[in-house]
Amino acid sequence: MATYCDLHIHSCLSPCADDDMTPWNLVGMARVKGLDVIALTDHNTALNTPEAAAAGEAYGVQVIPGMEVTSREEVHMLGYFPSVREALAAGEEVYAHLPDVKNQPALFGNQIIVGAEDTPSGTLEKLLINATDLSVGEVCDLIRAHGGVPVPAHINRGSNGMIGALGLMPFLPEYPVVEVYPGVACPAYAVKGRFVLHSSDAHRLEDLQERTFTLDALPTAGDVMRLLRAMDGRKSGI
Repeated sequence: MATYCDLHIHSCLSPCADDDMTPWNLVGMARVKGLDVIALTDHNTALNTPEAAAAGEAYGVQVIPGMEVTSREEVHMLGYFPSVREALAAGEEVYAHLPDVKNQPALFGNQIIVGAEDTPSGTLEKLLINATDLSVGEVCDLIRAHGGVPVPAHINRGSNGMIGALGLMPFLPEYPVVEVYPGVACPAYAVKGRFVLHSSDAHRLEDLQERTFTLDALPTAGDVMRLLRAMDGRKSGI
């Protein structure tokens, strides 16, 4: 079954995202675009995943609670979790590994936590786009410890992709699932034998992915997680 997905989306909690990227707005846009399953993946936190899950139930869009963690090597790693509870627990642990550098909203953007009825309920003090003190391997271990699946983000794009940050893509069996950014060249060796995701990395509502990427899974968050876990299991043995 072809399930239309966008598994890399930021909310208004990420300082680099628009303030109107509230959980309810972005899930609503996913519904308008005809997507079946999406993932909310803010930088180094999962605090807006509860409202995204609530919006998903209301709008009929399946939401995977996620996060985009920055390793100390400046590699962006996506983490996908089976429930909001596990995502929040992982997010709390990741946040503790961020440096004590306060966000400056005028410079970097707002970091808005959204509560019930899509209304702001607070902000986070630490700048979320900083790197943690965790290595790439430690980030993967943390994600898996909370029942999640780690996926290197946009490996072919910029200094935060794994190729740019490390100078090359490690060979299999490391990182059996990767995200490749559409429209940007990617070395053939980096994806050979790997399960490849294409997502939007949307920071604005209009940038959410159209019905362009599908997974061979049922249109549920649980079945997409099952597929991702099976692909990741080729490395981790779970």
